[in-house]
Amino acid sequence: MLDHILLTKIKTLSSAVSIQSDPTGYEFLVIDHNNFDAAFALHGGHLVHFQSKGQQPIIWTSKTAIYNEQKAIRGGVPVCWPWFGAADKSLGENVPAHGFARISKWELASADESEQGVEIQLRLTDSEKTRTLWPFKFELLLKATLTDQVKIELISKNTGDTAFSYSGALHTYLNISAPEYCTVSGLNNQYSDSLDKGQAKSGDTTLQINGPIDSIFQKAPAAVVLTDKQFARQLVVENSGNDSEVVWTPWIDGAKAFADMPDDGYQTMLCIESTITNKPGVTVQPGNSHSLTTLIKAVAQ
Repeated sequence: MLDHILLTKIKTLSSAVSIQSDPTGYEFLVIDHNNFDAAFALHGGHLVHFQSKGQQPIIWTSKTAIYNEQKAIRGGVPVCWPWFGAADKSLGENVPAHGFARISKWELASADESEQGVEIQLRLTDSEKTRTLWPFKFELLLKATLTDQVKIELISKNTGDTAFSYSGALHTYLNISAPEYCTVSGLNNQYSDSLDKGQAKSGDTTLQINGPIDSIFQKAPAAVVLTDKQFARQLVVENSGNDSEVVWTPWIDGAKAFADMPDDGYQTMLCIESTITNKPGVTVQPGNSHSLTTLIKAVAQ
């Protein structure tokens, strides 16, 4: 869980679900279910922890992550929206990378507990502040279904009278034992390498983790599988509504460059992201919506 953060319960929502805050007032939705533990930061609509009872965590979050409402959280599942990467120049200067959803305060729409798990819905809507960055009306709903697996659905609804196009990602950080014990299979063999000026390349559909990776793979034909021999499990990642998967690890130099990641943090994380990266993205007509989804399940080996 978030044992390294001093949390105080401020509201009980059900037997397993509560809202808790740190000494600065930064709020978390904390879940202590019979089957798993989980936590969301309301800042960013951000899943920061998921762990089935008696198993290794599925989701990785940096132990030195910075929790304030000005900065995105290092780890978990950041919501990159309504653009991925740098903003289009037409939006102006000093526009946040990966959009504004991951640095905005979301509201809790619902929390429903059952014997099997918990379904959480978090909501973000347009405001005067968001419209200065991106001039559209929207309702963004993050629906998370947590049982013995993690399913996150990001639903983008156009509540205005003008079509908009968006790109984005469920930027999932997965918890691993160590890179040398891990392989990623099921990827598309066509990708662009951001570490080589975005060059289009082709390669094997199985990836070894032995150095920095920042690649955008064309959409996988089926599930992407992270095999971790030391944890004796596979993490099966099924994405939909996306056009690509991003695989990323900062490796040694990258981890050292981050103030909010331990120098050895790269040893225990790997990102496999459900992404929309193609230009101009997904177009959503007024009154319509589009869903970007990732489902992650652990399978014992």
